[in-house]
Amino acid sequence: MPARLTGAIDNSLSRWQDLLDVIEAHPLLWDGLSSADLLVKKEGRPRMGGEWPLAFLLYANSGERELRRWHRSTADELWQRIGFAAMPGYDATYKNFRELEAHEAAFRLVASRLIQLAVEKSGGKVGHAVHVDGTEAETNSRLIHDCTDGDACSKQAKVPRRLGSADARDERHRLAEQLPTDDVLMGAADGVEEGDRGLRVKVGGCWYLLSDDEAGIRAYVRADGKVRKFWAGYYCLKATDHYTGGVIGAHFTDASTQEHLGYPALYEQVKENIGQAPKAVVADRGFSISSVFELHTRDGVASVMPWRKHHYELNRDDHERFDRHGIPRCKHCNGETVYQRFQHDAGPSSRPRLWFLCARPVEEGCERSQSIMCSENWRLLLPLWRTSPAYQVLREKHQSYEASHHRWRERYAVAGDCKADRIKRRGLGVQQLRASAALVIEWLTICHREGWLGGPRINTRSETVVRRGEARAYCDRLVAVRQALGLSSVDSADLAEHQAEVLGAYGSSASGLGPGSAHGPGISALLEPGAAVPDAPTAAADPSPTEGSDDPPGP
Repeated sequence: MPARLTGAIDNSLSRWQDLLDVIEAHPLLWDGLSSADLLVKKEGRPRMGGEWPLAFLLYANSGERELRRWHRSTADELWQRIGFAAMPGYDATYKNFRELEAHEAAFRLVASRLIQLAVEKSGGKVGHAVHVDGTEAETNSRLIHDCTDGDACSKQAKVPRRLGSADARDERHRLAEQLPTDDVLMGAADGVEEGDRGLRVKVGGCWYLLSDDEAGIRAYVRADGKVRKFWAGYYCLKATDHYTGGVIGAHFTDASTQEHLGYPALYEQVKENIGQAPKAVVADRGFSISSVFELHTRDGVASVMPWRKHHYELNRDDHERFDRHGIPRCKHCNGETVYQRFQHDAGPSSRPRLWFLCARPVEEGCERSQSIMCSENWRLLLPLWRTSPAYQVLREKHQSYEASHHRWRERYAVAGDCKADRIKRRGLGVQQLRASAALVIEWLTICHREGWLGGPRINTRSETVVRRGEARAYCDRLVAVRQALGLSSVDSADLAEHQAEVLGAYGSSASGLGPGSAHGPGISALLEPGAAVPDAPTAAADPSPTEGSDDPPGP
């Protein structure tokens, strides 16, 4: 079953001295992250010596929200340790930290080196499955009534009540139950325009000025069109590694952008950080959009997400060739089938296909391999079937990984969700820079604790694995529902035995969920991450599709 390494993210580098000790011991990891590389001054007085990127890492590691307060608390020893002759002034610190915002990609590059080192040292367990979730991040800003003489405003408007992040989160989850839309400003405002003084937002018939012109706004209106409350700020999308619990990617968008529209950028960041696509992505209903499923499946990635209504598919109905849970029906007896393998070619033009066998052959031809294109329904036809233990385990464990939001707020002041926690500087750049710095610190801590940097392992805990009996219990619930609906006549034990016989032909460690591996069972790939990938079956051993089928034989 998918394993979890407990204790990997314990905060053992909270002291700035400990963090610098580890950084100084591995200088090659920091190539490209220095003042000389990032802060090139072309004119004026020479910049004072010292490593501003390391200073920002120490600032982020302190968890302090306000730069001035952190600056006052530092000692000359800290600044001298990173190359400064003495503690620089606050104005110089503020200016150089602000300039680093344009170079946050350099921090992510260092983080990706650490993450890929962890992938290698863990035998592929790191980055094998990731959990994706979004959270609110408040901006240190407010709405100011800004109607002019030419605007239809009869009187001084009352600023809509600002919604707290906790209430905004509840509202977002409620809206996730409703039909999604691809509009960038869905329900956010009646109008938005760029003005000389910043972003102007029209809500409830009045114009308001948002002092943070890079933030977004989400307004919730009554049936009569009047605004009842609003929320302004950003969304922070995080991808958390299933094995270690460490955040493996973080991407900020303005609050006006829906989660699923900002997700492709996070997904690309995850692939860059781990050096390849993960085998599975687990997410909540906010990401359960056809375009997200398609993005994953074309890349050979399993999607583990709950069902969400859509305007072209209101109900979760059975289809002629597959049922409501994405299990294909046998083309001969219309019975339940078992997973055989998943095929795809990496890239946006790939044509992913599922191969399967009849669970209870009763008609002539039932025993032969059959296939179906995933493009017939991206949301239902998945590389990893919903009836598999691995799917159910990942689904059940998803909620526990949402704790990464709270951990990052407490440790690194990322995505503050209240007035006391939010960063005092405005803008998207400082939010993203803080998150990228936190990535570096998080994976430096993990690699240090696990001995992946060459030192001894200091994490005293061992990895845990969900017992197969517990995983089978998760599957039994779905099997019971399918039997009650008349979708299955095979109990879970018989289904598991038959599935094991089918997958055994390819070996227990075969991997069919990664790019470049066109054959092999994806279920086993998630049960035993990091196992070697065997050679693909030869053409002679490759089962052919049913006679008379429109499906071509596999490559």
